Amino acid sequence: MTQAELSSNYWVEATVATIVMSAFLLNSVMSIKERHCDAALWHVHLGAAIYGALFGAVIGFVIVPLRVYLTNASLPPQYAAVSGFSVLAIMIALRRGLIGRLPFLGPQVKAYRRASLRHAIEVSQKQLDKLAPQG
Repeated sequence: MTQAELSSNYWVEATVATIVMSAFLLNSVMSIKERHCDAALWHVHLGAAIYGALFGAVIGFVIVPLRVYLTNASLPPQYAAVSGFSVLAIMIALRRGLIGRLPFLGPQVKAYRRASLRHAIEVSQKQLDKLAPQG
C-alpha cells in the first residue's frame, strides 16, 4: 500500500468511529429524559459519547481493518482467527462494564448505563401493559 492509501484508510476508520459515537449520543439525547437520570443530564450524554467513542474506536480501528485484511487475503488464517476472538473478547469486556471501572471516564459511563437501563425498563413496562389481558 502506498502512503496515500494508508492515510485515506485512517480517515475511513475515524469516520466510522465518529458515526458510531454520534449514533450513541443521538440515541441518548432523543430517548433519555430527566426522569431516567440520577445525575445531571449532560453527565449522561457525555457518558453516552464516551461509551460510543470506545465502541466506535473498536469498530473503526479494529473490525474495519480486519475486514479489509480478510477480504484481501493478505492475513494468514491463524492470525484472523486470533484477531476475531480478541475482538469478541474486547466487545464483551466493554459491554460487561469494563469502562465503568476506569477512574476518569467511569462515572459518566455509569450514569449513562443506569439511565439507559431505566429507559429500557420503562419501555418494556409499557409493552407489558399493552400485552396484559384486559379484564
